[in-house]
Formats: sequence, structure tokens, C-alpha cells
Amino acid sequence: MALTTLVCYDISRDAARARVAGYLQHWGDRIQRSVFVCLIDTADLPEFRERLAGMINPGTDAVHRVPLCATCWSKTVVPGQADLEPDRPYWIAL
Repeated sequence: MALTTLVCYDISRDAARARVAGYLQHWGDRIQRSVFVCLIDTADLPEFRERLAGMINPGTDAVHRVPLCATCWSKTVVPGQADLEPDRPYWIAL
């Protein structure tokens, strides 16, 4: 069974923050710069937690994982249309 999980982070180092964001993109969708909604199978949850814990410095960083039941998720209200546009790739020829 898959769980809808809200994952929010506050990570001080750029490299670690980018690594965590890249990892979370495999599991779900970014809804704000440091917030993802992920769909995680219960069998994958231990590895998911361990991998995230290994990417951060627990003395300075925080990752919050908030499980959301289907009823709670269906009641989510999002006023406005704010949406982060993905970075557009570009090429530079030298």
C-alpha cells in the first residue's frame, strides 16, 4: 500500500539540498521549493527514511515527513495558482 507523504526540508548546504531534492523528485512532485508530495510504498519506507537521513547533517538540517491519509489529502485547499516553473535547460556553445 502506498502512502501520500508531505516532505519538507530545511538544509543548510547547497550540495546536500540539491541531492535531497533530486532524490525526492523520484518519489513525487515538488509543490514548493523545499516541499514535495511523495507517494511511498510502505515496503519502501525504511529505505526512504535511511537514504534521506544519510544525505543530511542532523546537527544543522531537518527533514519533516508527514503522512497524509486519503481523506486529509482530498480536503487540501490551495488558494491561488502559484506554481514553480521547472528550470528551463539551455545550451551554451563556446
